[in-house]
Amino acid sequence: MKQLPRKPRFHLINTKLIYMRYLVTALAFVVLCSCNNSSLAQKKVVIIGSSTSACYNVSYTDCYVGRLDAYYNRQAPFDTAINKDLATGGYTVYKGMPTSYVSPYSDPNFQPDPGKNITYALANMNPNVILVNFPTNGYDVLSVSEVMFCLRTIRDSANIKGIPCFVTTTQPRTDAPFNNPAVKRKLADLKDSILLQFGSFALDFYTGMFEPSDSSILAAYHSTDDIHFNGTGHAVLAQRVEAANIFSAAALPATFLQYQAIYNGKTILVSWATAQEAGIARYEIQRSADGTAFTKLGELDPHNGSGPYTYQYTDAQPLKGWNYYKIIIADHDGKKQSSAVFKAFSDAGRLALKKMITQSSQVILELQSAAALQADLQVLSSTGLLIRKAMQHIDNGNSTLTINTTSLSSGIYYIKLATAGGESIITSFIKN
Repeated sequence: MKQLPRKPRFHLINTKLIYMRYLVTALAFVVLCSCNNSSLAQKKVVIIGSSTSACYNVSYTDCYVGRLDAYYNRQAPFDTAINKDLATGGYTVYKGMPTSYVSPYSDPNFQPDPGKNITYALANMNPNVILVNFPTNGYDVLSVSEVMFCLRTIRDSANIKGIPCFVTTTQPRTDAPFNNPAVKRKLADLKDSILLQFGSFALDFYTGMFEPSDSSILAAYHSTDDIHFNGTGHAVLAQRVEAANIFSAAALPATFLQYQAIYNGKTILVSWATAQEAGIARYEIQRSADGTAFTKLGELDPHNGSGPYTYQYTDAQPLKGWNYYKIIIADHDGKKQSSAVFKAFSDAGRLALKKMITQSSQVILELQSAAALQADLQVLSSTGLLIRKAMQHIDNGNSTLTINTTSLSSGIYYIKLATAGGESIITSFIKN
């Protein structure tokens, strides 16, 4: 009987090798997919904050944090981690302050937490971006200036290490004591101050999220406790973070940490801060009257190093009204990339009114001043009768001034701000 030829041994060996290669590849893919939230991630957002970022009253999937996780990892290489481990319910903005900071309060709620603050995040978590979210806790007793000081300090701590930092605004809240009209106004004032102070690095978690009649959380976004958003509200928050393109600042040839423009009475100072510069030929400063059509004003040489570095350019002849700016990064091959657009308002005097917002119980003035100064505030009736008078401190740069109109009857009123130097602003509003 004729014997069948034996299959050569090397074919079996090759088959085993091919099988092992496929197995190793498959295992590697599984490991890679399972590490999308591990320390091996190539991009990491570390969130410092309180219950909103801790996903209180909402599942992780519905929480804005989980939604961002899904958004940034919706396709390969699944390399982004959104870490909320430092977010803790009930925490105040003082909890996020640097470990070295000495609080003026003895209350433990207003002390830095060395295990969950900005110092810990920078030393132990290797972030590409810091997101700060302290929307309400303690703001019934803390002043606007205290809160802003803490937020600036946390931001500056990240920037010194070359890490971009995004700061969220306040959120609407109406449980006691936040059902107090004065406290609700403070949350609105803080929202405006954060948007003005942090510009393109601010995330608006307030506008459009509240009921205009009483500043409560809009019913569609309410989780029923008068404090937190539901899943639909968190979806809006996630969309706003996505729209801010938070990784873009770190993805350019220079990591943008800050940019701002400040009117000083005659000129506008354009400044920005960067880290991790590499291969940059020059920075170009561009300006626009409408935020769309830009022309080049000038350029500055880069440092091309690890940084952080600060740059300043003076626009000696700003346009009347709004001036829009952006910083262009040009490399040696002619390729150009841009910062976000930011702006400043130019007026003939040291003090300028940029915008007035009239609400049912208050009027908000957005001001820009060339220096810190005292101004005499007057509210007058349509016949010129003095209704209210007070001395008002105006901060250097951008600030907001809120005037309570609850006690005023319906009619036309005038607001006058007069400085010791003889400058004045007069505007009017209608109380319905």
